[in-house]
Amino acid sequence: MSGFRGSDDQLEREIAALEGIARLRVRRAASELRELERDLRELRQERARRRAVSSEHLRAETTDSETA
Repeated sequence: MSGFRGSDDQLEREIAALEGIARLRVRRAASELRELERDLRELRQERARRRAVSSEHLRAETTDSETA
């Protein structure tokens, strides 16, 4: 970035504006990260549920074939 050619007041306003933009972007990124983490947690729970159902199904089939 080149040297700022405005007055000290303009420089202060510019700094404040950029700080505000940065805070907003950080809040948005944190919010998106929380959403992604929630979605990932839900998908992992679904995977665990499916594995449990599949495991139960396999156990039932094994038990049925052993008793037949």
